[in-house]
Amino acid sequence: MTSRMTNRAQLGMKIFLIADAVLFFLLILAFLMFRRTANMSLTAGSLDTALLLISVIAMWRAVSGARRWVVITILLGAAFLIGQAHEYLNLVRDSATITHGLFGTAYFTLTAVHALHVIAALVAIGLVPHSALPAAAIFWYLLAAVWLAVFIVVYLAP
Repeated sequence: MTSRMTNRAQLGMKIFLIADAVLFFLLILAFLMFRRTANMSLTAGSLDTALLLISVIAMWRAVSGARRWVVITILLGAAFLIGQAHEYLNLVRDSATITHGLFGTAYFTLTAVHALHVIAALVAIGLVPHSALPAAAIFWYLLAAVWLAVFIVVYLAP
């Protein structure tokens, strides 16, 4: 890969990350405008957050050369998604759905968009060659940072 192509790839990744950060900022802002007290499980949210933060360490290890850490990152990301699905089921059981007022719309949109990004990142992490893993890692770190903001806003700040 030439230096010019590398610079273009880096610029493209920076633009993508900025656009993604703005998207999540706006979704969090919408959630803040419409939030209400819901039956959110602090324990489940904390566990999901811990899984994602530990996966950041695993990703950092994967980038430094240990391929088995890629698998660990993917497993931790999958466990995070399972935790999110469990939270969704609990909310639906309590009649909080995407069609049930602005809270449901804001919460489910925010967390579903994040989950879709997590799925895309996990696929990328699993498929990219090791030379491209640092770019996937930056995306993964962004998603962890976004989730930390979501956790604070949804679980700690109501």
